Formats: sequence, structure tokens, C-alpha cells
Amino acid sequence: MKKLLLLPFMLLLLMGCNVNDGKLTFSEINPEKASATVKDFITQMEINEDGTGNGIYILNVKKDKFYLFLSQEFLDKGKSFGSIDVKEEEDTLTIYLNERSDKGQENQVMQKLYEIHRPKDYEFLRVFKNGEETHIQTVGA
Repeated sequence: MKKLLLLPFMLLLLMGCNVNDGKLTFSEINPEKASATVKDFITQMEINEDGTGNGIYILNVKKDKFYLFLSQEFLDKGKSFGSIDVKEEEDTLTIYLNERSDKGQENQVMQKLYEIHRPKDYEFLRVFKNGEETHIQTVGA
């Protein structure tokens, strides 16, 4: 009898370990608390910036996870980081980025880092900034 109860418990435990399976999720990550690999990528991208890029970087770390890094180059003059939304539309993963006016902002953030878990591979990755389609400056792996 105990063996019969143990099996459902183990299955429930295993299913609980894969919370993100099958779901597209994203969350903001503190760059200082990121892994060494992510920190190295961010440092390299900042070193390579020359003021002519758009400040949008992607780092692929696993099949189901990547990081989106936004540097100061992303921001237009007088703007600060705003909202982000990530959506899947059939075979396309779309990232929507927005800026906001930085009037009255005292502690302006210099960069943003997001961890994005994707449930599958996508044929296309599209990025929009303030409603206009743009490109990713660099993709690292």
C-alpha cells in the first residue's frame, strides 16, 4: 500500500520541479547577481559599445533560456527604461520594449537584464522598441 502512495507523490514532485515547462516566462534579473558567464557577456558588450548601436543584446545560455540585456545605448536622450512584454505568436517570439520620459527620475538605471524562459524553439525573433520594429545588436552563445 505504501508503494502505491509513493508513486503518485514522486510524480507530483517531479512535475513540480519543471514549473516553467510549456510556458513562456520572463523576469528582470539584477546584473550583479547574474552568473559569471552573463556578467562577462555584459562587460564585453559594454566595452564594445561605440555610441552607434541600439543597446539590445541577447545571450543564449540553454535551449530553453536566454538573457536580454539592454544597455545605456538603448535609451534615447531624456528617456529611461520602461515596460517589457514577451509574447509568442505561432513560430515567432516577439519582444516589446518601451521607454518612458525620465522627468523627475533621480536614480536612473543604467542597464536592464531579463531572463526569458521559452517553451520551444521559434523560427523568428522580433523586437519592437516603442512600437517600431528594430534589431538585436549582438547575439552571443
